[in-house]
Amino acid sequence: MVRKDGAEARKERITKILSQIMSLIYSAKQENLHYISLKKTKAILQLDTGLTKEKIDDYLALLQEAGKIELDLEKDQIRYPVL
Repeated sequence: MVRKDGAEARKERITKILSQIMSLIYSAKQENLHYISLKKTKAILQLDTGLTKEKIDDYLALLQEAGKIELDLEKDQIRYPVL
């Protein structure tokens, strides 16, 4: 059995979270929405991944810093970044 190191496992979790977010945003766009609920998305990610709220927040902040998503805490929204 091959054992993954911590960095590889973290990278896979972040990739999985980004994939789930993009899927949710795509579904929202089918309904003419350009955002998804931040609070609801966090709950979905916690259920799907088993990660804590704090870990999810860390990963979302990282994805925002990398320019992969836009977080609007005041409006409780996650959007695909406009470049």
